[in-house]
Amino acid sequence: MLKKFAMVMTSLLFLAACSNDEEAKPKVEEPKKEEVATEQQQAMTEEGFITQVTTDQILVNNIYFTIPEEVSIKHDDGKEQKDGVISDIRTGMKVVVDYKGPLEDSFPMEGKAETVSIQEDEASVEQAEALTAFIEGEKLPRLLMLGQPIVRENEIGFLFTNMENGKMSEVKIDLDTHEYTIGGE
Repeated sequence: MLKKFAMVMTSLLFLAACSNDEEAKPKVEEPKKEEVATEQQQAMTEEGFITQVTTDQILVNNIYFTIPEEVSIKHDDGKEQKDGVISDIRTGMKVVVDYKGPLEDSFPMEGKAETVSIQEDEASVEQAEALTAFIEGEKLPRLLMLGQPIVRENEIGFLFTNMENGKMSEVKIDLDTHEYTIGGE
């Protein structure tokens, strides 16, 4: 009988100790739904080149941006910004796109542009002309850049996927002559 009483007391003490441990643990508060929604709607920016234009979207790097009617289009020459219109947007242009995150989890990713700033400073125009010559020379209606292009000295280089055949390649374009090499060619 004494053994049973000791076992019951030991069990009660053990349970009490366990319940005290639970109370001692710090409580982790779950974020409120409003806070999560606010975090996901952070202002974001993507800088790159437009490699495809459709009736309501542009492809910049590896993100399709929907271009709603109320989007703000700006021409930025590095000194001042002027208002533009959606019809000013062309394949090959260097742009900065402001949008609210996060992007849709797809490939290519998708988002909704709020502002598209067409970069018209001398260096951006030179890079855009070289890229346009490459796209037209290769007849690439659906070019997907993988990451940001790298500009070194007088050359622009980037990885891209031809969305028509899925082939991934690296290209280097001379900014003066617009001559380019693809992969090991």
